[in-house]
Amino acid sequence: MSRNYDNWERLVAAVLRKEQLWQLFHEDSRKPPVQVHPVQPKLVFVSDSSPVFDFEDLLGASAKLLGHGTFGSTYSAAMDNGITVMVKELNMLSMSEVKFKRHMELVQHIRHKNVVELRGYFYSKDEKLMFYDHYSNGSVSTLLHGITGENKANVNWETRKRIAVGVARGIAYIHTQCGAKLVHGNIKASNVFLDSQQYGCVSDFGFTNMTPITFLNTARYHAPEVKNSFSVSQSSDVYNFGILLLELLTRKSSNQDFDIVMWVNSVKRKEWTTKVFDVDVFKNPAIEDQMVKMLQIGIRCVARAPKKRPKMSAILKIIEDISTMNTKNYISTTVNQNNKLVFFDDLDRGFDLEELFGSSAEILGKGTFGTSYKVVLDNEILFVVKRMKQYIELIGKLRHDNVSKLKAYFYSNDEQLLVYDYYIRGSVSTILHERSCWEDRVRVAVGAAKGIAYIHRQDGVKLVHGNIKASNIFLNSQQYSCVTDVGLSMLTSQMTLTDYHALEVTHTNTVSQASDVYSFGVVLIELVSGKTSQITTYDGKIVSLVTWIHSTIREEWTNEVLDIKILNNENEKGMVQLLQLAMRCVVINFEDRPKMSEVVGILEEISGINTRLEHLLAMLTLHNE
Repeated sequence: MSRNYDNWERLVAAVLRKEQLWQLFHEDSRKPPVQVHPVQPKLVFVSDSSPVFDFEDLLGASAKLLGHGTFGSTYSAAMDNGITVMVKELNMLSMSEVKFKRHMELVQHIRHKNVVELRGYFYSKDEKLMFYDHYSNGSVSTLLHGITGENKANVNWETRKRIAVGVARGIAYIHTQCGAKLVHGNIKASNVFLDSQQYGCVSDFGFTNMTPITFLNTARYHAPEVKNSFSVSQSSDVYNFGILLLELLTRKSSNQDFDIVMWVNSVKRKEWTTKVFDVDVFKNPAIEDQMVKMLQIGIRCVARAPKKRPKMSAILKIIEDISTMNTKNYISTTVNQNNKLVFFDDLDRGFDLEELFGSSAEILGKGTFGTSYKVVLDNEILFVVKRMKQYIELIGKLRHDNVSKLKAYFYSNDEQLLVYDYYIRGSVSTILHERSCWEDRVRVAVGAAKGIAYIHRQDGVKLVHGNIKASNIFLNSQQYSCVTDVGLSMLTSQMTLTDYHALEVTHTNTVSQASDVYSFGVVLIELVSGKTSQITTYDGKIVSLVTWIHSTIREEWTNEVLDIKILNNENEKGMVQLLQLAMRCVVINFEDRPKMSEVVGILEEISGINTRLEHLLAMLTLHNE
C-alpha cells in the first residue's frame, strides 16, 4: 500500500471510528425515549443527482493523492461500486458547524459548467471534507508541470486556449453572483481541472471567505495588495488569472522560488517570441499573433495597481475572440496629458483617452481612410475607433437611425480618431455570404438608402458620403443597415479608388451625390447577386462587378446574375426589380442616375412597405366608418 493510500485510509478510518463511537455512546438503551441527542455527523449530499455512498465505500476505495493545496489535501477516490469522486480535506480550516454549513449552502448553488460542482460534504469538529465530481483529465498544474516536474505531457495551443476560455467563463460567472460581489480567492493551476473537452473548470471556490488568509501572504500567485491587506477581491482574482495565463504561455510554474510576473516584465517585448513562449508550442509560427495577444492580456491582468486590471467579463470577450483565431491588433500610443477626447453628447461620456488606448482592440478592417478597430473597454462598452487623416465637425451633428452616430473624436499632430457605436452584427461585407434570406437583404438596402438620402439633405443639400461600400454599412439590432465613414472623402486630396467609385471619380478624383448613387448601385448588385464588387470571370480575368453585369445579356440575368441561394418563384420578381434599379444607379452618365430619395421610394415599393402601409390605412378607414 502506497503512502498516499495509507494517508487516505487513516483519514477515512478516523472519520468512521468517530461515527461508530457516536453510535456506541448515544444508543437508546435504558434512557427515557424523550431524551434528545446531538445530531450525528454524517455525509450530506447536496442534490438528487449526487452519487450516494458512505464511509465504508470510501474506506475500501482506491485513492490517489492529487495534491496538497492551500487549505488541505485533495484525493481521487475510486470506490468498488464504480463511483469515483474528488475529496477535499479541509484540515487548515477551523470554524463552527453553523458557519461551515452556511458556506456549503452558498457553494452548492453555484452551477456552471466551468465551475467544479459540489456534490456533498462532511463536518465534524476534527474533520471537514468536501466531495466533487472527478475529472479524469486531471489538473492544469499536473498537465503543464507534471507531478514532480517530470514526464510533462504534450500540450498543444488549442488545449491551452480552451483552458483559458473555460477558466475565464467560470470566474466571470462567479463574479456575477451575490450581487456581483462574489470572489473566488484562490485561483491557480492546481485548482483548475480539465473537462472532457479540455476546457478549464475552477475548483476551491470561496474558501478564502471561510478562514483568515494571513498564512497566504507569501504565495507568488497572490496580488500585491493581498499580501499587504490579507483581503481578496475580484480584482485579485484577475491577477491570479493573469498568472495562470502566463503559465499557459510559458509553461513555467509560479512558486516560492520563481516570480513569473517579474520575469515576464523583465523581457523586452521584441524578445517575447524567443524568450517567453514555451518552445514546444511555439514551433507553429501561425499561432504567434494569438500567443502575443494572450500574453498582452496576461500582462494587463497582473498590473500592480488593481484599478488598471480589466474586469473578467471584458477578459472573457477578448479571450473568446482569440480562441476563434480572429486577427487582432492592439492600440498602443503615447498620450499627451493635454490631448482629450471631444464628446458630442454629454450622455456619451464615460471613458477617457488613456482608458481607450489601454483597451484591447480587434481589427475590423483597413479602409480607404484608415483602420477600424473594435475596442472593448474595461467597463465593457463597445465602440468602433477609426484612425483617419482629417476630421470635420459637421459629421458629429448627423442624427439618423440609419447613419452610424459619431460619439467622440480626438485630434493631435500624430493621431486622429473617430469613435462610433459598435454594431455587434457586423458589416454587410462580412455577413453577405452568410445571408440566405431575401427579406433581410431588402431590409439592408432600404436602411442604407434612407441613411444616404438623409446625408444628401444636409449642409444645404450639398453633403456627400463619398465612400459607400459594403464594408461601410453595418447592421443594427433590427437588421436595418447603418452607413458609416460619412464625409471623410471630402477631407483629403488623395483618394484610393475602388470598384465602387463611378467613372467620373476616377477621372476627376472628386466625389458627388451622383457618385454616391453609383456606389450604392454596386452595393445593390452585391445584395442581389451574392457576389463581391470584384470578380474573376470564366477565362480568369479580374473585372469589376459592374463590368461583368454589362457583359451579361439581360435575358440571362435570372440564371447568371441572381443569387441562386435565395432565388425562388416568390421573390424572383422583386430580385429582378432590384437589379433593374441597381443598373439605373450605375449608368455612366451621372445625370441619368436617380436621386437617393427616388431610390428609397422604389426600394420601399419592392420591399412591400408601401403596399403594407396602404393596406393598414384602408383597414383603419373601414374601422372608422
